[in-house]
Amino acid sequence: MPADFWTALLPDHLLLGLLFAVMALEMLRVDERVARPLLIVTLAAAWAVLLRQYATGNAVTLVADEFRIDRFAVLAKLVIVGCGLLWSTLLRGRVTFKTAFLASSSLLGASVVMDSAGFVSLFIGVEMLSLPAFALMVHGAGDTAASEGAFKYLLLSSVATALLLFGIAFAYGATATLTIDGLTASLRSGSAEAATAGILIASGFFLKAAVFPFHGWAPDAYASARVPVTGFLAAIVKGTVVLALVRIVSTVPLDAFAPAIGVLAVLSIYFGNITAIRQQRFRRLLAYSSIAHAGYMLFAFVDRTGSRPDDLLWYVAIYAATVIVAAAAFTVLSPGESDDLRRLDDTFRAHPVAALAFGLAMLSLAGIPPLPGFFAKLFIFKSVIASGYLVAAVIAFVGVTYYLALFFRLFATEALVERADSASGQ
Repeated sequence: MPADFWTALLPDHLLLGLLFAVMALEMLRVDERVARPLLIVTLAAAWAVLLRQYATGNAVTLVADEFRIDRFAVLAKLVIVGCGLLWSTLLRGRVTFKTAFLASSSLLGASVVMDSAGFVSLFIGVEMLSLPAFALMVHGAGDTAASEGAFKYLLLSSVATALLLFGIAFAYGATATLTIDGLTASLRSGSAEAATAGILIASGFFLKAAVFPFHGWAPDAYASARVPVTGFLAAIVKGTVVLALVRIVSTVPLDAFAPAIGVLAVLSIYFGNITAIRQQRFRRLLAYSSIAHAGYMLFAFVDRTGSRPDDLLWYVAIYAATVIVAAAAFTVLSPGESDDLRRLDDTFRAHPVAALAFGLAMLSLAGIPPLPGFFAKLFIFKSVIASGYLVAAVIAFVGVTYYLALFFRLFATEALVERADSASGQ
């Protein structure tokens, strides 16, 4: 048991060690320039350990009914820690010890969520994920808008927490246990109490993931944060919340809930995409885009072929990495605090590498083949169609023209920009 505890949880221990290290370094007033390399090295080491665990097929139950390391947990942590590594590598600007502390705290919470076999550890992990992200929004921002957006995020996250706790209480009443396996077994048996618990738990996660109509907090919260933090929220936090829901119902047939799931998914996709078209600010556009992509991810839950976990692991990995690249490239193309989309006009000439990275990220989010975003959507809709939901899949597979507009902005000449501005003025 002690050997399993240290080896199986080594990635988590590395993140925990990083928390103590950055606290000690800040108290000792060490130069903050070491914060970024320390964060990158620790995340790279954790990712390498996870890769080895996956290659060796490491699977162990550490605490009965509470902590379990299995294939899904290792793969999910590979995705989350890998995205954290990408985010910290591409992050521009000053990285303080507090930034490293908050980011690694959130990543540690995500790791705890994926290791969870019981609702107690799952709940603790979700809160460890959310609360540092709230603090990250206001750290270094220093303005009223950031505080207001962070407060909305905290308030609605508290509501989501309450729904999650109500659901866990119902699950305990239905199963007399706080294990995830107990709830899934009760759901398979058709228990009404278990179904109520599942609905409440799912509602809490939908609120944290900004699925329509639980999305109200996202635009203001995303728009008030700095662009890199917005990327962190839209990619890592959202991806973890979706994978947490997969952790609970990875193989549970949800046929009774399929119509409601399909409706919510379609509404999220259409609302997010249509509203994003009217946005003139990158962070708000990213917020509504994330609502649409939450709908795509939600569609995977109607799958009956058994490929739901793999499909969502691929989708979260591709979506999160793409959002992080887009946010990092945008900070190069539009330095400073302004996120006006007009600042992208004709930026390819000045910053060809960043513009190309941003443009490809936009095309990938749009699902243009042969970019990764196309295959992410293809895997989900292939499973949805194979499960017998052809009409819903056709309705949901809509185009997203605003991504293409952002791509063309990068190459727009001054004459084209003036013509577009005059046309919009008319």
